[in-house]
Amino acid sequence: MALVSELHPVVLKAETNEASNALQDYAEFWKIPYRLNLLEPKGSVLFTSDRATAAQSSVHGPVILTPVGREEAQKTASDAGVGVTSENKLLRLPVRKGITVSLRTNVYQYSGSRIEPLLVSEGTTIISRIIGSNIHLVGLDLVTEYSRLVHGGFEEIPSRRFSLVAKLPFSYQSIPSFIRNRSFRTEKGLSGLTEENLGPVECLRTVFLASLVRIAGPIPRIGFWRRGKAYALSVTHDVETQAGLEQGAKRLMEVEETMNIRSTWNIPSDRYPLASSTLIKFAGNGEVGGHDTRHDGRLIFLSVEEKKRRLASCRGTLERLVDQRIRGFRAPLLQHSAGLAEALYNAGFEFDSSCPSWEILSPTSLRSHGVGTIYPFYMRNILEIPVSLPQDHQLIRVAGQKPSAAVDLLLKLARWIRGVGGACILLIHPDYEFGEAEHKQDYERLLESFRSDQECDIMTLGEMTEWWKVRKEARIQMNDNKVSIISPERSDMSSELQPQLVTGYGGDGFNVVNI
Repeated sequence: MALVSELHPVVLKAETNEASNALQDYAEFWKIPYRLNLLEPKGSVLFTSDRATAAQSSVHGPVILTPVGREEAQKTASDAGVGVTSENKLLRLPVRKGITVSLRTNVYQYSGSRIEPLLVSEGTTIISRIIGSNIHLVGLDLVTEYSRLVHGGFEEIPSRRFSLVAKLPFSYQSIPSFIRNRSFRTEKGLSGLTEENLGPVECLRTVFLASLVRIAGPIPRIGFWRRGKAYALSVTHDVETQAGLEQGAKRLMEVEETMNIRSTWNIPSDRYPLASSTLIKFAGNGEVGGHDTRHDGRLIFLSVEEKKRRLASCRGTLERLVDQRIRGFRAPLLQHSAGLAEALYNAGFEFDSSCPSWEILSPTSLRSHGVGTIYPFYMRNILEIPVSLPQDHQLIRVAGQKPSAAVDLLLKLARWIRGVGGACILLIHPDYEFGEAEHKQDYERLLESFRSDQECDIMTLGEMTEWWKVRKEARIQMNDNKVSIISPERSDMSSELQPQLVTGYGGDGFNVVNI
């Protein structure tokens, strides 16, 4: 194992706030030790998006450069006396044996006698070195693509058709469900449930860390989940109707109690009569979250202040009924935007699970849509936990699958998320098929697959939020020839943080050892 003295410090430098934020987000995601916009210590590796910084710093040590935009890529090539071409390609990179992550993006291919390829995937050069210098070139724009996928994907633009329906004097729910389901029915969407759509951000993150490991050598980091766990699961329910509350929820809860699984129950505060005893039972078997007031699809059209008042009303009503703090929220129809995230934070919520990693058909935008990551991330001071697995309504009511086939597909996608090490966020409505007695065995088969996996970290969304906060505040410390973790959080969770060392990257992905 590498000694601390053999590890190279990482420094991040950028010329714009967008670039600085993106590079810092990559480093914070992996929880590697780094310095931001500071003088490079001796033996350090610099990761930058600025050509001038790269040229100046390369006389002192290795530099990794990710040019921002086509023009900067061309200027980078011109400075080095090499050629460059740009082509939109599907990149596929391994993260571990048999597991890959993918992204379709513009790739810059540098060529000439001074270019030495260092990392090549399926014939496409991802990282190359300018011979005779310490400058290493990343063949894609890690800054612009990150902003496009995460921030751009988070802004869902309502379609004209949905906007008209939402502004009718009655709720869209007044339209018979068979008509609504038929209008959204599509089978083509299932083919889009791929790693390229579910987790393209994971491909960008892989390029970032692989670049450092290839050029700097071993890099310490903090594991994503509690010691001994490879991935996580949260079981969540959006209770849309009174029938779902009184009948389907009871059936789902019976299955979960048998397996000792605690789940998150998202409840609209003013849509149907709520009994305090019912919500207290939900909280006792997991937790209760907000699901708007009336579930009418109009939340996304309100101003930030109107959103705040409505969300505060939802939270206040539920808190009075359940007699405990309501920390989490999920918007009806998985509506999401930066404005909604800001309103949620101002209304006192701590986390939100309203954005899909990717969904077949958004009822709001009427197109395939998602944020492209299977991990939690912060947006406007609130933790966003993406719905990483397709919800039951999308698979059964939109794509027309049978419940048993839907379970098969969910487990297939969960195996990929497990391989990447992400968070499986399961959304099951008690109002639909899985809440019916005849499909109890399907639901049992789904949960049993996770429960029987000892490497699955099962937690509610609130518990995941607590864990992610502890991990966020923790830092890698290197001294006395040891790598350790320091954390300001004084909780049992801090002791569960796992320091790791990424020792290499190759055809089977990352080589990782626990420290």
